[in-house]
Amino acid sequence: MTITEQIVHLSRVEFWLFFLLAAATALGAFYFAFRYLSLARLIEDTPTTRIDFAQQGYVELNGTALPLDGSPLSAPLSGRECCWFRYKIEKKGNKSWRAVERQRSDQSFMLQDDTGSCRIDPEGARVTTRERTVWYGNNRFPGPMRETGNRLNKVTWRDILTQDIGLTNRYRYTEELILPQTPLYVMGMFKTLDEIDHRTNRAETVREILRLWKQDKASLLARFDRDRNGIIDQEEWQQARLAASAEGDQAYRQALNGEAPHALSDSGSSSQPFLISTLPQFDLVKRFKLLASGAITAFFIAGATGVWMFGTRLSG
Repeated sequence: MTITEQIVHLSRVEFWLFFLLAAATALGAFYFAFRYLSLARLIEDTPTTRIDFAQQGYVELNGTALPLDGSPLSAPLSGRECCWFRYKIEKKGNKSWRAVERQRSDQSFMLQDDTGSCRIDPEGARVTTRERTVWYGNNRFPGPMRETGNRLNKVTWRDILTQDIGLTNRYRYTEELILPQTPLYVMGMFKTLDEIDHRTNRAETVREILRLWKQDKASLLARFDRDRNGIIDQEEWQQARLAASAEGDQAYRQALNGEAPHALSDSGSSSQPFLISTLPQFDLVKRFKLLASGAITAFFIAGATGVWMFGTRLSG
């Protein structure tokens, strides 16, 4: 029986199920084609600026990744020093690999160029990195990886052919990293901490100090109850507020010591995506255009299949 005859003899439920599947695939492929082309065009049309000259709002920056406060993260699987990580642990089933754990880092790190530095808050970002390692093992969590020079051994085609189908390796580990000193391309919402932000943050610090003092009433009375009547009157409370303000200013200055005055984060808008990439701008645009081409191809194949099925059903 030919495919055409099979389509004709499908039950009504089966036909509409396959037709709707083809239609949904076509619609999904069209959406992703449009999305990837929009990302490529956005990257091409957004001018690159330098950190200290960037305007407030959505910007494009190039620089070097550095750990926050000079303290790099330790990648959970390999133990390598990094600024950001994402990993996945998969367990081998009868026919395929099944993800049993995945995690990504949301801890901030720094971007530095020749004009200044900017804190990157990676939560919500679409991260693309070249530093991707895949290896295999028998335990849920891998042991230390073997090193050759300064590079970790990566999986080869021979490893894939022998280990992926072998019976001894039950787990597959995938780890993606942004390493310190890696060139970085980012797009996101840029903000500089201004005087209004400083005043607001200092006020929040003072309120937190006063709240903690109120919880320890004995210490509060011992420090500010000058007439020893067991009550903090209005004048004594004003003295407590002044003391909390001085202590809060000092704590806030210490917290700001060495901190970058600029920050880049997610805009929260789908029209202004948050992108972090170790690929150069040109390579990232090329990747999105290739993905768009694949999605367009899938759209035409799925759409043509749906139209052919419908026409065959009607003619049959």
